[in-house]
Amino acid sequence: MLRWPLWQCGLRPFFLAGAAVAALYVPAWLAVLGGRLRAPAFPGGVTAWHAHELILGFGLASVIGFSLTAVPEFTSARGFGRRISLGLFALWLGARAAAAAIVLIGVWPLALLQTALCLWLLLVLTRAIWQDPARRQLDLWAALAAVLLAATLCSLDLAIGGVLFADPLAGLRLILHLMLPLIVLKLARISMRVVNRCLEEAGAEPDYLARPPRRHIAALLIVLHALAVLAGAQGVAGWLGLGAGAASLGLLGDWPHTRVLARRWVALLYTLPWLLGLGYLLDGAARLGASIPPSAGLHVLAVGALGQGVFVVFCIAGRMHIGLSPDEGRWLPLAALMLLGAALVRALAGMAGLHALPLWWCAGFLWSSGFALWLWRGGVDLARRRGDGAWGCVGPRAPE
Repeated sequence: MLRWPLWQCGLRPFFLAGAAVAALYVPAWLAVLGGRLRAPAFPGGVTAWHAHELILGFGLASVIGFSLTAVPEFTSARGFGRRISLGLFALWLGARAAAAAIVLIGVWPLALLQTALCLWLLLVLTRAIWQDPARRQLDLWAALAAVLLAATLCSLDLAIGGVLFADPLAGLRLILHLMLPLIVLKLARISMRVVNRCLEEAGAEPDYLARPPRRHIAALLIVLHALAVLAGAQGVAGWLGLGAGAASLGLLGDWPHTRVLARRWVALLYTLPWLLGLGYLLDGAARLGASIPPSAGLHVLAVGALGQGVFVVFCIAGRMHIGLSPDEGRWLPLAALMLLGAALVRALAGMAGLHALPLWWCAGFLWSSGFALWLWRGGVDLARRRGDGAWGCVGPRAPE
């Protein structure tokens, strides 16, 4: 099994599994809402099950695949062995099976599997990042540690009956908000590489620089907002949400506002600060008394910013680290527009209330179709051998 191409790079199994969860779990959730499937007996109800599997199924799988590949690249450390990828994936998959069978086996197997997964990954990443003499990725370590520790606490809280969090959704919302700084901090590296290459191809000076102060301020405000929400300080969370939204939109000041923004890869990356900004502005306004449901901003962040950010990583890092250049197919902007449309439609559905089930179905169809399209066009490459003869997670081999 260890010789299969699927295990030669950490992102391969987790990106495939994360996209599969994104494509399958939302239709299952909508089928439950429509009375076509029986609701699972999950602590906190069907909404908690839906959020749990999308955040700790889809979201966590994406974070694990990204970190197993990015940490060695960013720190110049040795790549993680195939046994580590296989072991972590077995824990993740076991947790998904335990969540599906929770009515039969109880909640403890799910809690223990997810706790073991998060703590083992944290140990592996900590060793790699702290062995770097220059300590160049301490912000990445802090962001990943926050996500993994929050996921551990949320998992244990399910088993001990809600002692740590007021309800299961509170812990899951915390994990979501702690995942978003990863988009701010680390997708900037991908953005600079893509945008500057496009500027060079257009004959312009490749001078795009994602400035650290702006990124760090936006990430800090997002984390403070998450903590204020967890503490139940609605007013403070509202103002911090507005601040996080403004800081996220402030990231756009670093971008070159030229024709290069029309390039498909640049345009795709350019949507992320807008989605973060819109989501946090809506969230902050709702908490300060505006006639906006809190779910509107939350779904712009979860469906839009997180979904689009993960999709970008799948499309760019997911191909580069299996030896392929970025896909220029026409399916790419279509899938990206599906995810963007899903975020906006889902936000509108929240404003319309529970009677807007057709809008929920529309948003779910767009979201699932976007990731299903990626699985069809790009995901299959992750299970194949590299065509350049290289091994592991290295980028495309230069032609001789």
